[in-house]
Amino acid sequence: MRFAKSFLMGTGSVVLAGLLLTLLAPKAAHAVAATLVQVENTRSTPVPNQDVDIAARHPFNAICSVPISGASVDCSPIPAPPTTGFETVIQNVSMSISLYSGSGTPFVHFDYLTQGGVLYGQFPPIVPQGPGYWSLSQPTTAYVDPSPAGNPLYCEAIVPATFTSGFLICAVTGYTVTLP
Repeated sequence: MRFAKSFLMGTGSVVLAGLLLTLLAPKAAHAVAATLVQVENTRSTPVPNQDVDIAARHPFNAICSVPISGASVDCSPIPAPPTTGFETVIQNVSMSISLYSGSGTPFVHFDYLTQGGVLYGQFPPIVPQGPGYWSLSQPTTAYVDPSPAGNPLYCEAIVPATFTSGFLICAVTGYTVTLP
């Protein structure tokens, strides 16, 4: 009888200890891990990470205006900012053309160079606004790769030969982002 009582007490103690370890071990392990890792992100001691750049922090805006005196006119180069460590993102291209005495519709395009010297072009539709006046505003997402001197942007209008004079205005807006 004494042996059975001791045996049951021992078995019960082992089962109870196992049950307590099962219930308390995950919480204890989590508490130990939580006390070992403490991250503080204050202004005086910020956590180092990559800047995710808010576009409003690095705006880019360029405009050029040239007189038209022939069949083709370049409003170029519009300098993109020197972007070593940054990439310029073009979000909008706007152009307006005023032509005096003549007929026909001009043709326009917007070009930009990447760091490797590859030329990319966009041919946005131009909309007549009245006699001798056309405009366009083209939302876009164009990435101009980094260059120490800044990769130039080009706005060009090809004008019908019947027009002898006028004006081309080109505006480019966007922002720059930090490269990783």
